[in-house]
Amino acid sequence: MEPGEAFSLIARAIDDGCGARGYLVVGDVKGNAMELTDRILAKLFPGEEYKLAMHAHPDVIFLEPEGKSRTIKVDAVRDILLAGMAKTSYSGGWKAGVIVGAERMQPAAANAFLKDLEEPRQDTIYLLLTDNPGALLPTVISRCQRIDLPMPDGTLQGDQARAIAKIFTAPGMDSVFARSQAALALAARLDALKNDAEDEDVPLVRKAFFATIMKHVRGWMVEGRVPRHLAFRNIEAVEEAYARVERFLGADMALSFMMDKLAFPKDEAGE
Repeated sequence: MEPGEAFSLIARAIDDGCGARGYLVVGDVKGNAMELTDRILAKLFPGEEYKLAMHAHPDVIFLEPEGKSRTIKVDAVRDILLAGMAKTSYSGGWKAGVIVGAERMQPAAANAFLKDLEEPRQDTIYLLLTDNPGALLPTVISRCQRIDLPMPDGTLQGDQARAIAKIFTAPGMDSVFARSQAALALAARLDALKNDAEDEDVPLVRKAFFATIMKHVRGWMVEGRVPRHLAFRNIEAVEEAYARVERFLGADMALSFMMDKLAFPKDEAGE
């Protein structure tokens, strides 16, 4: 279901006093799953949006994977999550625990968390965000109400996708200079994405980046804006650029070759 529909169901259950104490939110952890989480927290803590956005609300405990292994260890569950949830609510109302990337809890951490989930305190709620529910303990899953959101198609979303689209829809792409500038802009965008990602997530970010370009280029073919024989050449150009970058060749050079080979729609090429 969509985040809006899921929120309506959960909000109604909270208002009726029959909400679950644990929700397993399956979706894009940094996208629609977090969007739903933000809406639920805003309902539980009205007027506290600034503190929630800064992860500074005293009644909301966030737990995320840490360290080079990017896992959630038992000490973090006990000392941060469970200890925080056991304290009296500062606002006199709800306490919320949010586990981002819940599938990365080590077995001991999941078992420690399970004990609290089995005997929830009044006015407490846990939100477990994951894109890989199969990696969670079945006992944890069984004690949560599962909410399945649409999974991303492997491309970048939101502002990141729009930034790439803006580069491709710039006027005058029939000129060598415009294409070279576009290649530099794309390379800078990829570098920024990689710098913001954890080391182990860089391959996924790189793949999503080129998947977004491929989606844009395929769109020209689907819409009939580029002749079919040129559309296939475009696809090959994107695939070749991705292969070059995967072999750790310079992204600026690989993207420059790609831009030189692409056949743009006439209206976007400025012809």
